[in-house]
Amino acid sequence: MDLTDLIRKKLSLFILLIFMGLGQGCSHGSGDDSHLQDFPFSSEGRVHPQVLEHLRAEWIASAYFDRGMHYEASQFRAVGLTELVRKFHPEERWDAVLLDCQDDYQGIISIDDILKYDLRLALEMKLAPNTQRPGWLNPMVVIVPDHKQAPRLERFMTANIRELRFVRLSEYYAPLDTVALESMHAHRGGQAFKDNCLFCHSLKGIGGNKGTDLLKAYNFAKGADGPRFKKDFAAFHHKDNADKQDMEQFVDTDTLRRIVVFLREMQDSV
Repeated sequence: MDLTDLIRKKLSLFILLIFMGLGQGCSHGSGDDSHLQDFPFSSEGRVHPQVLEHLRAEWIASAYFDRGMHYEASQFRAVGLTELVRKFHPEERWDAVLLDCQDDYQGIISIDDILKYDLRLALEMKLAPNTQRPGWLNPMVVIVPDHKQAPRLERFMTANIRELRFVRLSEYYAPLDTVALESMHAHRGGQAFKDNCLFCHSLKGIGGNKGTDLLKAYNFAKGADGPRFKKDFAAFHHKDNADKQDMEQFVDTDTLRRIVVFLREMQDSV
């Protein structure tokens, strides 16, 4: 038996032990399998992308994705996040999956939503010929399958994912949730911000950093920069913008007004 066959057999045995639940405590040497460090997840809940290749994958369509991107006939080789959760979710320690992306975007989806909508994760995708594809639209991509009707939320369109982490929602959102919001509009605006905006525009040290720090860029005091913010939102996030950032489909005029109230109260708290 040559060295290549020996390494291949050892690697196959290592993977088998992991899927039997015996490999989480294994240490890894400096050989060919060193890239499997913390496989399938570490004590901090990080899921190594390598594990996804060992889940059952199938090619599917997603009308949800095509409607959101204004595409048609897109195809995805996707694995089930439900299967990932059921295989590796340790003793209900966590209740959500955080999605860290290559471009400083950061998505988060609850395990309840994963199970309810049978959410998938696309490892490959095939778009129709001559499709305008923005730079951020790369695997891995969250996909809503056609047999499920999910609400229209930015979180279900997360792409360019480099790492998955199990987290607790209460701990993740704690910096925002500890702020005492005064109005019902602010509460509703806060939920809309979590569902659609926090992934790019971080607040209180949580969320993504792909977009502008809104509390520094605008003064949300009454009669101040609220109108300018709404105008900038419409200019950058309309459905025909070059970067395919169509946020108008998720955030209507009333919701945007509530988000402004939320940001004003958050700014006042600072």
